[in-house]
Amino acid sequence: MPAKINPDLAKGEQCRRSLFKFVQEFWEEIIPEDPVWNWHIEYLCDEIQRDVLRTCKLPEQRVQGFVLPSKLREPKLHDVLVNIPPGTTKSTILSVMLPAWAWTVDPTLRIGSASYSGDLSMQLAVKSRDIIQSDKYKSYFPKVRIREDSNNKGHYINTEGGERYATSTGGTIVGIHFHIIIIDDPVNTKEAASELALEQACDFVNTTLSMRKVDKKITLTIMVMQRLHEKDPSGSWLSMEGNKIKHICLPARLDEDGEVVPAQLKENYVDGFLDPVRLDAEALAEALMKLGTYGYAGQMGQNPTPKGGGVWQQWFVPVADKDMPLPDQMEGYGTDWDTAYTQVVTNASSAAVVSGRIGNIMYIDRIAWFNQEFPQLINTIMHGFPFPHYVEAKASGKSVKQVLVNAGHPAEEVQVAGDKLVRARTATPIAERKQVYVRASILDKLYNDKDQGILKFPKAPKQDLADTIAQAICRHLAKPARKFKVGW
Repeated sequence: MPAKINPDLAKGEQCRRSLFKFVQEFWEEIIPEDPVWNWHIEYLCDEIQRDVLRTCKLPEQRVQGFVLPSKLREPKLHDVLVNIPPGTTKSTILSVMLPAWAWTVDPTLRIGSASYSGDLSMQLAVKSRDIIQSDKYKSYFPKVRIREDSNNKGHYINTEGGERYATSTGGTIVGIHFHIIIIDDPVNTKEAASELALEQACDFVNTTLSMRKVDKKITLTIMVMQRLHEKDPSGSWLSMEGNKIKHICLPARLDEDGEVVPAQLKENYVDGFLDPVRLDAEALAEALMKLGTYGYAGQMGQNPTPKGGGVWQQWFVPVADKDMPLPDQMEGYGTDWDTAYTQVVTNASSAAVVSGRIGNIMYIDRIAWFNQEFPQLINTIMHGFPFPHYVEAKASGKSVKQVLVNAGHPAEEVQVAGDKLVRARTATPIAERKQVYVRASILDKLYNDKDQGILKFPKAPKQDLADTIAQAICRHLAKPARKFKVGW
């Protein structure tokens, strides 16, 4: 009489043989929404599975009279880089499902995972743990159990010695080496223009994590991210000579910006769309409006440099001088400042932008920059520009603000985050939406001045005006404007 087949173990065997089947089977354990099984999901699962299986160590097994031979860990053929838009199930596949599935094949695997923030890394590791501790997983794979004495959110160990360890970009990793390393969005999109943030992310990926491998010939590194900058970790990997990479690049739409890799995957696009359900024309138009040209090119097109180039473009709306609103007709009217104390023309300048707001439209009334030492600069500010004064909160700005307040001139510090590029890319989507109007007589100077013209940013000789423009835009339209009495 043939042995009775356990249906749960049979389903478990199907899942063990296919990462995609595993993802389908365990989707509802962590995600309440109905899935959209676009073609790229199965493709990614199959590609990743092939590489992970080389890393797995398999014992000899006897199944219904057949002997399945043991297998040692094999040298990797390459690392894997996946560039794909947000909202395409990338984190669910690679950071949540993959570690849980890999343990069904080889429960001795030590898996490290990293994202740009500790909270995100922890969240993904917890979801993976929720799958492993689910009743379905236990019934399908009864030999895989997390040890009760090593069951933490970001670091847990199973009874066979396998581990999952979650960290973040810049984090420290002590006392553990991995068979598989998963890097999921190592750079925060809000910091992607910061050279410091990019350098830190690349150093973490290329140096810190590379030293946490069990064997450099065997340990597989998988990085998945949207392109954010030419010097992001993807760019770093692709530019390394001799770096063996399997590159999968799937822009949201077939156009002149994005390059599909491998090229034959273009045949799977439907009417030019990677995912015609979740990333259709309407969704991409909304993304373009919210992200701006730069953000859209990188996050959706997987090309960090958009057509036409340039951080700032000719987005400002000219207003005839006679039609400019009067100061008392505008809210938040005043002067934004990026200050520097120097008379040396070749050094950074103090830049001023006089502006106000009516509804969700900002009006730039005046721009200026000059090189002056502290006493002369204070005199110029108090007698040459309308208050209140909004001064960038840096060392020089703090002194300027204090002197102005003591002299009875309303002033406040403006807190800024990131470097000049970060601040510019926060402001440019607002300008691109045609929410910034400029006095027509100053527009050409704003765009094209040989030193400070913002169309040359960030390669202009000086960047003070561009930085102050970004500060003013964000003050008016990126957060509620504070109200002061306008005066001189």
